[in-house]
Amino acid sequence: MNERELMTKQDIHNFGVEIVYKQLEKDGWKIESADVGADIAREPQIVASKDGELAFFVVRTDIHPGRGRFEEGTEAYNALVRHASSHGANCYFASVGIANSEGETDEEMSTPVKGVAYHVQFDGLIRMELPPDAK
Repeated sequence: MNERELMTKQDIHNFGVEIVYKQLEKDGWKIESADVGADIAREPQIVASKDGELAFFVVRTDIHPGRGRFEEGTEAYNALVRHASSHGANCYFASVGIANSEGETDEEMSTPVKGVAYHVQFDGLIRMELPPDAK
């Protein structure tokens, strides 16, 4: 893995959103909008509907050995859930992990090279809800 162009943090985020987008489509969701440039602390990356449910999807992506984590804090979490609720939507979190498939060591698998294949770890969606004291 010599002198090849590395993915930026934004590239990694965009890739994760693309993975979730494709999975949602496969699962029968109708994508209303997708915005990889959305303010991650205040806006969902994907808005979709299925069987009468409107849903906002918050996506976080990390490179091997990590998984995407919501690290913006309680205030941002609550704001996202309230934003979804104000639009009559549920809010879901999607955590994505990617690993460079050409890598043989942890270091190589954690090198985000553009244009190579990746192993993807995505175990589904977690519903984001306000705690009882935040409603």
